[in-house]
Amino acid sequence: MSGDTLTPELVYSLLVMSIAGVSAWWSRYIIENIVALRIAVFVGVSSSIFMIMNSPG
Repeated sequence: MSGDTLTPELVYSLLVMSIAGVSAWWSRYIIENIVALRIAVFVGVSSSIFMIMNSPG
């Protein structure tokens, strides 16, 4: 992906994916909350699916 193909939706999806990844790590290792871990993983996977479906080309 070059800089020309990054739409605002793709940038937003990348942001949400990165935040979800950090949240999942914190939920697993720091606060040890399995429910929060599952929510973070669901949000991250949903964001990656959205990004794949909306990628140009």
